[in-house]
Amino acid sequence: MRTEKATVTRNIAIVGLGPRGMSTLERIVENARLHPHSPVVVHAIDAESPGAGSVWRPTQSWHLLMNTVASQVTLFNDTSVRCRGPIVPGPSLYEWIQRGGADELDDPELRAQAARLAADDYPTRALYGRYLHWVLDHVRAGLPANVRLHVHTDRVLAVTALGSGGYAVVPSHSTQAITVDKVVLALGHLPASLRERERRLEAFAITHGLQYIPPANPADIDLADVTERNTVLVNGLGLNFFDYLSLLTSARGGRFDETTGGLVYRPSGTEPRIVAGSRRGVPYHARGANQKGVTGRHVPRFLTPETIERLRARARGVGGLDFYDDVWPHITNEVAFVYYCAMARQSDPAADRRAFATELVTALTHGPEHTRPLLRRHGIGGDTEWNWDCISRPLGEGVFASPEAFTDRLLAYLREDLVNSYGGNVDNPIKSALDALRDLRNEVRQVIDHGQLTAASYREHVSGFYTPLNAFVSIGPPPRRIAELIALIEAGIVTVAGPGFSATADPRGHFTGTSPAVVGAEYTGDVLIDARLPDPGVVGSDDPLVRYLLDSGIGRRHRLRTNGTEHVTGGLEVTDRPYRLVDACGRPNPGVHAFGVPTEGVHWATAAGVRPGVDSVILGDADAIARSVLGLDDPPDGDHDVRHEAVLTSEPHALPAH
Repeated sequence: MRTEKATVTRNIAIVGLGPRGMSTLERIVENARLHPHSPVVVHAIDAESPGAGSVWRPTQSWHLLMNTVASQVTLFNDTSVRCRGPIVPGPSLYEWIQRGGADELDDPELRAQAARLAADDYPTRALYGRYLHWVLDHVRAGLPANVRLHVHTDRVLAVTALGSGGYAVVPSHSTQAITVDKVVLALGHLPASLRERERRLEAFAITHGLQYIPPANPADIDLADVTERNTVLVNGLGLNFFDYLSLLTSARGGRFDETTGGLVYRPSGTEPRIVAGSRRGVPYHARGANQKGVTGRHVPRFLTPETIERLRARARGVGGLDFYDDVWPHITNEVAFVYYCAMARQSDPAADRRAFATELVTALTHGPEHTRPLLRRHGIGGDTEWNWDCISRPLGEGVFASPEAFTDRLLAYLREDLVNSYGGNVDNPIKSALDALRDLRNEVRQVIDHGQLTAASYREHVSGFYTPLNAFVSIGPPPRRIAELIALIEAGIVTVAGPGFSATADPRGHFTGTSPAVVGAEYTGDVLIDARLPDPGVVGSDDPLVRYLLDSGIGRRHRLRTNGTEHVTGGLEVTDRPYRLVDACGRPNPGVHAFGVPTEGVHWATAAGVRPGVDSVILGDADAIARSVLGLDDPPDGDHDVRHEAVLTSEPHALPAH
């Protein structure tokens, strides 16, 4: 910090105080602690639950689970994090519980959950929300003398630039704006306005006395009017589907009993009939049981730092990469490497593992004609070679003769997926391979973020192919959820309709769902749920602050333009670190930063959380933003990196691994 600014009070607003807002707050406090003669005032504002935000609020149903194990969830940095600010460790969610942090919870159910939670169990979102509240209390209790913190529970309607410098933050429940020098937007998942299809479905439901639930967080939906007399059609078999299942079954008093043959569901009598389906016809792959401990991850053999540097240079030189040609082969080789190493440990346990891995890297680099002889020598047959088609379409492309035939095949597949999951994310070949995609998130980010792909490739290959594939195979539900689904199907509560399923309005006055891949799979219902979250980013957002930022020109939507093709990614456009918001004219706002889910498209996979011990990119980002708003790392005036086109124009920097 420059000497002449040492006694000037810096006023900072953090809008959105969920996990990313909390990470930024913690970094502001710890960086400011090292500058005791520089006063700082922070206004932390959240509309729902300061500290946890809306998604993780502790008041939600304790039937809703995270899909990350307790030992791999934190909000504190550690010695693995590459950042310029101080390293101030703190407990992960599991460590907090082990240290007695949950003993004072006022909710007996949450205390009971904490008491039985193991390191590799999946905590409830409500319990994580209480941990986040504790982090806020911990930060507040340890404030240095030069930092004052004001926490507001309110919705921000606007952020306006002042002619005298600084910004006015306009809350909805106050007659006075909050005047600050810097603003950090950590808005998280945003509410969305209804699209044309959703408006038509809503009007149809109202006209015919039906119920329609558009894309939303299931925790925000009142399901009291859905009763045992209803038939519910559900579009989607992803994470939201499992949330709705829990809210409509076990949250209503039904229970799952452990038996020697697996879980058995005992209905409460208040469950509706549920018919669900999706394009693939099967739910997301279950997560493999964690065998990696807290910090274990696959170390890339193909998408290495050297390869990343080469790809980034190519992006600058040719006007953008083609994901399918330039990036996807490296990802496939990484996944195949992990898969075949696990296969070899099973088929040829006496072999030299290091030698096999070295040979395998060379073979995969040169293609199948070199790989297959190596695999055969180690007992890996052609019928077990890695096949993306089998992974992405596990039930194939055929037609099933009846709903009963499809259900039999589905149950066999789900049981196989469950066995694979219990086999672990290191030992089981399939689950270890799919978990490698989770480990590779940051390497992928380094070659696709900030417009390094062509507009057409990002639209077709990332948004249209890789992002949904990555979700399907690597961020699925805990294994327990698959076991519960099997039990619910066997109990007659749930029917999975089949591949290509679509449920929509029927002119006869009800909702109809069909699967073209299953003969006779036609179902009618009086409730329709679109079981997915609104798209990340800001396109279609109903948030008043986002609308104001876009309408006023303080921010703009991110666009990729290459070779005559334009693609609106959906995110708020920001510069490279420290992520200054770019205005309508393409200029960076020196005092407004945006972080997390609303920037999806500029950044990839922004909804991921902080994992300890693996140099989390989120913590590095939060530290960079904190130091910028404190004036510690201010560049010369005007020296801000803005990507106007889909090509990098500055030297790359190595992002840390998430």
